[in-house]
Amino acid sequence: MKVIVTGASGFLGRRVMRALRMEGVQAQGTWSATPRQGLMRLDITDARAVDTAFAEGRFDVCIHAAARCNLDDCERHRSAATNINVGGTGNVVEACRRTRTRLLYVSTDHVFDGAPARTYVETDEPRPLQHYGVTKREGELLALTLEDALVLRVPLLYGLTGPDEKATFVTSTLEQLATGQPVYVDGEQVRYPVLVDEVAGLLSRLAGGGVRGVLHFSGGEATTKYSWARRLAHAFNLDVSLVRTRKESSLAVRPRDNRLESTRLSALGLKAPFSLSEGLDVLRHQREAGV
Repeated sequence: MKVIVTGASGFLGRRVMRALRMEGVQAQGTWSATPRQGLMRLDITDARAVDTAFAEGRFDVCIHAAARCNLDDCERHRSAATNINVGGTGNVVEACRRTRTRLLYVSTDHVFDGAPARTYVETDEPRPLQHYGVTKREGELLALTLEDALVLRVPLLYGLTGPDEKATFVTSTLEQLATGQPVYVDGEQVRYPVLVDEVAGLLSRLAGGGVRGVLHFSGGEATTKYSWARRLAHAFNLDVSLVRTRKESSLAVRPRDNRLESTRLSALGLKAPFSLSEGLDVLRHQREAGV
């Protein structure tokens, strides 16, 4: 099996590449904005370049993780976000169609509006609140025009990052606390984080085929950034009193409580994600091992 991973220089994409190679899969990663050794440059908004890459690569599967993801950035630069998240995805979809490449499209919980007392399953109708969510939903619809495509919706991803990567919430929180700096975080928006390594492993497994349509993969434990930062401080023996609440200002409208649930995971024989406590154990082990 030969797989192409778009956005392979990003937080998720790097770990997808690692997971595929650990399984002995031949994987070709691409980058556009963030160069990385061993990856191929590919601007997904360039239809001709995408067609050429797929025709020459003769891939069996495409894991499409490239996207413009920052919610406020997508509000400020709507045209650019649409160009990448919709136009670029459309180019990838058409290249997959022409070359009969199976597509796994990574989507988001932000296709939903976070209505009170709601849990969203795969068959629920999306209602995005902000431009990022709108573009990702349009990308989903494009992907699903392919008969064997899979749309994987995930929530906030967490994990440790290396020195050559953009810091995630986990890494920046630990770094600030370790140097005695206070961490000011939102205590209102409810999230259901999932460990990035689990998502990467799932995508690697699903690349083999057999699952199509829409699938949710989300943490089942609710938390806010404030609660999550305090748990990180406890887990890594840092000063919890440095974690403080502050209302988060945002240009983009953010759902108050977006909980994804899956009606398909267990039926497909797939394991549910780790709890936050289990995820913290993984992070501690990775930190100790220098992974």
